[in-house]
Amino acid sequence: MPLQPDAPAEQCYRASEVSRLFGVPVSRLRYWSQSGFIRPTGTGKRGGYRFTDLISIKVAKGLLDAGVPLQRVRRSLDALRRRLPDIEEPLAALRIRCDHARVLVEEEAGAFEADTGQLVLDFSVGTLRTEAAQVLELPRRSSSPRDAEFSAQAIFLRARERDAQCRAERRPVEAFDEVEALYREALEVDPEFAAAWTNLGGLLAEHGDLEEARDAFDEALKIDPDQPEAQLNLSELALRDGDFELSIAGFRRVLASAPELLEAHYGLARALLEVGGKSQAVAHLRRFCEGVTRLPADQRDPELEAQAHAAQAVLTELSLGADGG
Repeated sequence: MPLQPDAPAEQCYRASEVSRLFGVPVSRLRYWSQSGFIRPTGTGKRGGYRFTDLISIKVAKGLLDAGVPLQRVRRSLDALRRRLPDIEEPLAALRIRCDHARVLVEEEAGAFEADTGQLVLDFSVGTLRTEAAQVLELPRRSSSPRDAEFSAQAIFLRARERDAQCRAERRPVEAFDEVEALYREALEVDPEFAAAWTNLGGLLAEHGDLEEARDAFDEALKIDPDQPEAQLNLSELALRDGDFELSIAGFRRVLASAPELLEAHYGLARALLEVGGKSQAVAHLRRFCEGVTRLPADQRDPELEAQAHAAQAVLTELSLGADGG
């Protein structure tokens, strides 16, 4: 029997309300939605976040704050979403908690495992509902959903899908003009679409338009200062230009907010080696290699595998050099 929520089905929460509830900046919620990590699933004219979306945000924030890798958080959320609709107990009766290395969802009939991983959370869904209701009672500015944002989202997703399709078919050059045009179209509709600025910058950098790429990453960070992806790309460009101090500062900023980003550990190690910081570089290279090893095989693309091989070679060389000294 499908789950029958014990709150009105049409109840939805605005991004500003979700931000107050969890202490997550609206810009971050927006980026999560734009990038497909956690999207509001409310339907109808008002749209917004349904209560089950709030559960996903609560779990994701707790896991990311605890340093759980993003890929594992995604798997946990996918498992949770698959199982919740099959639960016959009212949502308010559930409790989600950590039991050693497992995420358990408890109901009156027993408990089931949502996914595996090192997870740190323990909350009552009923309590979350009460807290969400209290947030709804706070004064808020009246606003309506922006049709432009949803249109920009559709264009953005079309650009990503086309880019991925052409890369899979090994003809990315053919797609460059088309994908660039789609990202720019999304930004015409919604100039504050941070994820579109970041993806456009990545595309431009890949094809040699480095100044325009920097401008795009800067725009993304103006809109969402906490976005690690744009900062990661700017740090890579600084490293490529030989501005090692700027690159090191940028990579450290990324890791302060997103320690699970393996590429930041790899980039920081490369920059540190350029300025003689061998001991720190070794620590980040090891963190990078260990992280790649833990990834499932389907999440290790050829570029990541090549980087891990190069990192291991550098670690071996540095170790031999230390022994010889």
